[in-house]
Amino acid sequence: MGKLEGKVALIAGGFGRIKIDSSAYIPGLSTSIAQKFAAEGAKVVIVDLDEVITKACVRHLGIPQIKSKACDLMKDRKSNTKTMETDQGPKTDVIWTDNPALTLVNDIVEEYGKIDALVLNFDYYEKGKIDSITEEIYNTLREQNITPVFHLLAAVREQFSAQKKTTGEFAKVVILTSMVGKSGLEMASVYSAFKGSMIGLTKSICREFGRFANINAVAIGPLSEKNIQGPADRIKGKFLVTSSDMSNISIMAEHIVPLVAFLSSNDAAAISGQTISIDGGLWLKLEQ
Repeated sequence: MGKLEGKVALIAGGFGRIKIDSSAYIPGLSTSIAQKFAAEGAKVVIVDLDEVITKACVRHLGIPQIKSKACDLMKDRKSNTKTMETDQGPKTDVIWTDNPALTLVNDIVEEYGKIDALVLNFDYYEKGKIDSITEEIYNTLREQNITPVFHLLAAVREQFSAQKKTTGEFAKVVILTSMVGKSGLEMASVYSAFKGSMIGLTKSICREFGRFANINAVAIGPLSEKNIQGPADRIKGKFLVTSSDMSNISIMAEHIVPLVAFLSSNDAAAISGQTISIDGGLWLKLEQ
């Protein structure tokens, strides 16, 4: 029996891309996460900023318990307010009239009865000196790295709270970020700042969701394909200080996926509010 047997997981973002020249699907990190979750017994719903990508992922994996759903995670929510008199005085409730992320959550709960785990993996990178970053680039970095995370966390709050009251089980949230949110990165100060905000968000949401969910983050990197791995002098001088021989390895999905699955399982019941680095030991020197 798998670690996630009987669980329902929503995995959002990071499913790769479609090659423009050939329409070929290039799997992302979340493709491997979805595959692992299914292998561990979970029913998996996947969503990304582009439904074409998640549909391609479903075809690529060919696993019956993995389904894709469409959701405009960038759309501004619309609401009305309703004020009622209570014993403690006036109380104002928000009535959502258009909330795609909340609709997605409700659709999943209607189909599966619950959501046990939420994995958030939104990553958009652009480099540049701070004085060369335009408002357009800044807004794009903010929107694609943060907006869908905000919408989905807001959408699951009441559902997770209700589940804890009825089943007694804590939900799990895993936020994937980058270790440059801890260390900073030359020529990528804005990107690093938004990745750092995910670490602060993890701690804050842990306090807010603490009665009904475990909230943790995984700080990744640098991934091998970004060609900034290892102890070369250029890395020591410009990026990070190598701390261990393990930092010579190429960090791949296989190093990240098991931790995400563990943090989404009941085995992680006593872990919350943490940001765990998967970096081959590079972060050790920076903590001294």
